[in-house]
Amino acid sequence: MSMTTGIAASPAPVPLRVPDALRLGALATILLVMLVGANPFHDGTAPENAASGAGGNLGNQILFLIMGTIAGAILLARGRAALRPLASLPILLMLAWLAVSTALSIEPLVSVRRLVSLVIMTAAAVAFLVAARDARQFASVLGATVLGIVTVSYLGLVLAPERAMHTAFDLIEPEHAGSWRGIYPHKNAAGAAMGAFVFVGLFWAAMGRRVLGFLLAAAAAVFLVFTNAKTSVAITPVVLVLTWLCTWSGSTLWRRLVLLTPLALLLTLTVGSVLVPQIGAFVAGLAGDPTFTGRTEIWEFAVDNIAKRPLAGYGYGAFWESVFYGGGADAATWVNRATDAHDGYLNTALESGLVGLALTAWWLVWAPVSDLQHRPEGRRLDPLAMLFLRLWLFAILVAVFESVFYQATNGLYFLLVVSVLGLRYRARARVIAGGEDRS
Repeated sequence: MSMTTGIAASPAPVPLRVPDALRLGALATILLVMLVGANPFHDGTAPENAASGAGGNLGNQILFLIMGTIAGAILLARGRAALRPLASLPILLMLAWLAVSTALSIEPLVSVRRLVSLVIMTAAAVAFLVAARDARQFASVLGATVLGIVTVSYLGLVLAPERAMHTAFDLIEPEHAGSWRGIYPHKNAAGAAMGAFVFVGLFWAAMGRRVLGFLLAAAAAVFLVFTNAKTSVAITPVVLVLTWLCTWSGSTLWRRLVLLTPLALLLTLTVGSVLVPQIGAFVAGLAGDPTFTGRTEIWEFAVDNIAKRPLAGYGYGAFWESVFYGGGADAATWVNRATDAHDGYLNTALESGLVGLALTAWWLVWAPVSDLQHRPEGRRLDPLAMLFLRLWLFAILVAVFESVFYQATNGLYFLLVVSVLGLRYRARARVIAGGEDRS
């Protein structure tokens, strides 16, 4: 009997008898570590929370060790067969280049520490995909855990509003007072989470839990609006429309045009406005805020520094977290307060160079569409494929405005990796729609 991987089956006959309670506990633990973390209901008035985070968070480090142990046990039990579908050329090349970037880093110890965290997070994403008995159990754990997170975020607004929303007393960005953030430290993080949770709710509903699923989607959508996170508020409905358009045709050309043209257009109008003066002039005449909430200044700073080390970059996690962390304290400008490029693509080029950016575009942007089109069950978008497609598209679009990629503690990046690897599994293995794990 073949070995189930939660969403797919590998041809390798590996016996595995794990009680449902352990499966559910492992899945929920991974989700809570990645989507909640060690510091829910961030206190924006506490000086220690306004300080540089370059040294890391002890609580998160402990949680990552626990999660890494759980993920390691799951992957050990599943065996090498569970990892074999992931051995694609773009994935392997990106892993190799991250190692090169770490070796060439301006701060090797910083890069090594960040790389260890990234490896643990990636292992957790794989374990999350292979631990469930079947797709229905996968949906139940994902939906119930996310519903719990959204519920607790709403309770925070009632029981501890000073912790669940931005206030005028926040030491950083008090101008966001009144914006909801729930368990998250910032409205943009809350907005990205709630946008993703809308898709989880719709997936749960499509898998049979219609009332709970639609309730989750609606609750997350309302919370999203009140975060005032403009990027996520705008992109969430766009993703729903674009993925709906993908159901019109199974053509690879059609789906690449529908999914990737908006990304190319968005990058042209944003980063392109910094690189090409004519595009900048066009955007200035078209947009109410041609600086994209002050991001063009940080993008210019990032582009200038990419030009100084274009091939390999400054090292994974090294640019912002060490020498240039916070941009320097001499002047109170946007750049001097920034801790990332506010663009995942530029941030990747800073850390791992143009080579790393090209490989990232290959494995995170181009290859998932190929995997979507090469699933054994055909090009029909079943609920699981639609979930992965929506999460993937949402993350790569949000990454135009936020540094999503390779952030080991970023819940949206975790969901992006889950979706990309989930599509990869389904392109290379027989899908389990439900039923019992008889391994």
